[in-house]
Amino acid sequence: MKNKIIIGIIAVLLIGGMVYKLMANKKIIDKNAILIDRTNVPVSVTTFEASYFPISTDYSLPAVLDINKSGIITATQPGRLASFNIEIGQHVSKGQLIGKIDSKQREIGIKSSEATIKKLEDDIIRTKDLIAGDAAPATSINDLNYNLETTKIQKENMLQQIADNNIYAPISGTIVQKNANAGEFANPGTPLASIMDISILKAIVYVSENNVYDLKVGQTAQITSSIFPDKITRGIIKYIAPKGDENHNYRVEVEIPNSGYKAGTYVQVKFSFKKPADALQIPKNALVEGIKNPYVYIVNGNTVAVRKLELGEEIGQNVVIRSGLTAGEKVVTSGQINLSEKSKIQIVNNK
Repeated sequence: MKNKIIIGIIAVLLIGGMVYKLMANKKIIDKNAILIDRTNVPVSVTTFEASYFPISTDYSLPAVLDINKSGIITATQPGRLASFNIEIGQHVSKGQLIGKIDSKQREIGIKSSEATIKKLEDDIIRTKDLIAGDAAPATSINDLNYNLETTKIQKENMLQQIADNNIYAPISGTIVQKNANAGEFANPGTPLASIMDISILKAIVYVSENNVYDLKVGQTAQITSSIFPDKITRGIIKYIAPKGDENHNYRVEVEIPNSGYKAGTYVQVKFSFKKPADALQIPKNALVEGIKNPYVYIVNGNTVAVRKLELGEEIGQNVVIRSGLTAGEKVVTSGQINLSEKSKIQIVNNK
């Protein structure tokens, strides 16, 4: 009995201790859950005063050099390749004879047509003599004339087919692929070889809407690369897309004479623009959500206000402001994560 009483007292003490601990923990949790009013606590920020700065009249974009012209060599007539005198890496000129379809059957046909023509011409002469002597009706020569003209047309067709059996290079350039050899059968339109013109290369860039209106076909551009750091190659704008893509960028093609480059080389294309000497600028790090949703916090006394912007081009670490700010207004450049409309601030680095 005495042991049971002792056990009961211990159990009561343990339960009481647990209840006390739980109540103490609850007081701590409740105390931590009380929101601290920080609306009057200023946020430390740095600022920048929107100002006019010189802007460069040069605008560079990356590009990869591409071939300007390429062509496919095909046959226009079906038949066996009697000759196909090209090899990969060989340079050929536009219009150069590089192969031929076998023409023996057509050559035989031409000889046959020539014999028929000679016979018909002789028959026509004899028939004319007979008609003159009233030994044959005047209409008897009609069929001979018809047959003569038909045979001549057949001969011309075969001559044209023989001419079409010749295979010529469609452009000047280098053979980069060969798919057939002499002795093989060729069908019209089937690619026999591929040719590339690398004497002129082109660089394709996509120019923003803000800059494309300063470009025109025929304008020059400078091409540079890390491969040839001391070389500047002059290019000519050959094409400007009449319509931009969904990001308001326009395709621009610049042709350059090949002075040692290979297609596929990474280059920089630099244009020169005629623009005002100065432009209103702020640092890009002032933009709260970047250039896709451009807005900033501007200083309004000891608080801030949200201001939407319209941006121009990016210049190094700065961005040009087209509208939304005036010179002298201060924008927050750090501490924005802790700000909202009308947040109080403390400027710790006033620029």
